[in-house]
Amino acid sequence: MPLTPDMRRSIDQIRDYLYGGGYPDPVTNAEQLSFLFFFYLVEGIDAENLLKAKVLKTPYESMFAGDWTLKNPLNAPAPGQTTIPRERFRWSVWARGLTGEGLVRFLRDEVFAFFGELGEQAPHNFMNGARLTIDEPTVLAQVINLVDGLRLDQSDAGTKGDLFEHVEAFQNSSYATRSAGRRANYSIRPSLRPCDTTKYATERAYKNSWCAGCRGNRLCG
Repeated sequence: MPLTPDMRRSIDQIRDYLYGGGYPDPVTNAEQLSFLFFFYLVEGIDAENLLKAKVLKTPYESMFAGDWTLKNPLNAPAPGQTTIPRERFRWSVWARGLTGEGLVRFLRDEVFAFFGELGEQAPHNFMNGARLTIDEPTVLAQVINLVDGLRLDQSDAGTKGDLFEHVEAFQNSSYATRSAGRRANYSIRPSLRPCDTTKYATERAYKNSWCAGCRGNRLCG
């Protein structure tokens, strides 16, 4: 299924919203979108892996099983609480349930750290150096709402590939030429299989790929 006009408009809205909100670097914006796409998609990938493991009668532990020790005590649901269920790292929980400074703080200090720890389990850390740069609450909330509205979990691999290619246009559009930001040697790549989405959409991640969605169980093969 090709990229729909509505999806194109949503990506263009994100681009323009970031630029107008004080984030002019198209390369950084494309990378931030790649992280958000991954955070969205991994919940569905984990569910697919759980189902596949059940059918094949093979062991599989969800990446959302167990507890997480908070990095920032301000993210604690109650005073003195130092851990939260890893279930809180599902997109459907934090992205749709948090707003304002709380959203920025949780995404910056917990979500990136959570997936950073997964990356450390990989042969090559695909999350090395990853951090949140969209730290203005209103801009971040709007971008997350627009990403959520793309419903990427309902798109096939071809559509996701077209989407990443459209995001790549950030670097080649007139918007990019207006940017005073740096130009890094990154390029967006389309994802081919469901688990390939966990490799991110940047050249760095493609070179250092590891299927975080399978947590080493290789259920995507």
